[in-house]
Amino acid sequence: MEKYDEIKMAAKAIENEIIENRRYIHEYPEIGLELARTSAFVKQKLSEMGYEIEEICKCGILAKIGKVGKTLLIRADMDALPMVETNDLPFKSKNDYGHTCGHDTHIAMLLGTAKLLKQYQQDLVGTVKLVFQPDEEGFTGAKAMLKAGVLENPHVDTGIAFHVVSGIPSGTVMCGSGTCMAGCTLFQIH
Repeated sequence: MEKYDEIKMAAKAIENEIIENRRYIHEYPEIGLELARTSAFVKQKLSEMGYEIEEICKCGILAKIGKVGKTLLIRADMDALPMVETNDLPFKSKNDYGHTCGHDTHIAMLLGTAKLLKQYQQDLVGTVKLVFQPDEEGFTGAKAMLKAGVLENPHVDTGIAFHVVSGIPSGTVMCGSGTCMAGCTLFQIH
C-alpha cells in the first residue's frame, strides 16, 4: 500500500471523531475574542494528542510539529456570528450565536489534521504550525496574531487556511496562485 492510500485510510478512520468535534463546537458557539470554551476544547484535544500549546493573543492557539526546515502554517478560524440558529438538528446551537460560516468545521478539520500529523510525524520534512485564530468575523484576530509574531519562530514560508465553500463539490480542494480570500474591506453602495 502506498503512503498516500495509508494516510487516506487513517483519515477515514477518524471521520467520526472529526464529526463529533464539529458538532460539539457547533452546539457552543462563541464570538469575537470571547472564545473561552472553544479555546479550552481545542487546547484539550491538542494536549491529548501530545502537542505543546502556545496561547497567542487573546484566545488564539498555536501548536507546532516537525523538524528544522521550511515552515507551513495551517490556519482555522474559531469564532461564530451573533445569529440565532433556526433548525432542529440534535446539535443545534445552545445560545444566541451560530456557526453559520462553517468555522466549527474549520476547527474540526484542523484538529483532524493535527491528529494525522502526529500519527505521521516521522515522515514530516520541516515544521507545520497549526493556528486556531479568534475573531475572524470582527477583523481583529489575524491582526493580533500577526502582531504577536505568529509568522516567526520559526519563520513561516507559506500558509494555507481551511475554509468550506457551499458551491464547490465535496472532496474538492480549491487553490490558486498568490493570495485568495485574504482581505476584508467595508464599503457602501449608493
